[in-house]
Amino acid sequence: MNNPSHGFSLFELLIATAVIGIVSALAVPAYRSYIDTANMTKVTANFEQGLWVGQSTFAKDKTRVTIGLPRTAPSDTQGWIELLNKGGVQALGGGPADIPSTNNKTSGRGDAEKGVVGVQWFAARESKVRKNGSVRPVRDAMLRLWRPLYLSFVEQRAEISDEGIDIRIQRKN
Repeated sequence: MNNPSHGFSLFELLIATAVIGIVSALAVPAYRSYIDTANMTKVTANFEQGLWVGQSTFAKDKTRVTIGLPRTAPSDTQGWIELLNKGGVQALGGGPADIPSTNNKTSGRGDAEKGVVGVQWFAARESKVRKNGSVRPVRDAMLRLWRPLYLSFVEQRAEISDEGIDIRIQRKN
């Protein structure tokens, strides 16, 4: 009597292993690309939310001053960061989505590793004659936001003031 064979043959197991390997080789890069795209979307959303909050805060303050009320916008970088992070938005690596910027090319324009937006506040100033005779120009109050060089993004700088928003590409990978 012939006993029927039970289970898989060695050849069948080798074929199944090869198929799993091929599918994995195709799926892992696609999944990584999906994760990178989702992360870039989150960085962009945090940057755009900062633009919206900054622009609406400046518009509200402009209206308040016009009708004789005092400004309510933050008057320093830390105040702006608290306002921008008010909703508890997290960066990709955890922690706040916005951090202070020192405008240093290598370390101070946000965090490219975690996709954190850099924030810098410039108070308004009057023109002034310097000791050497040159004139320091007038500057309106301005909020500067940096979208970091994250993955394939270019670094962007947005300057928000009473005049509106000025967005520029700073550097590319």
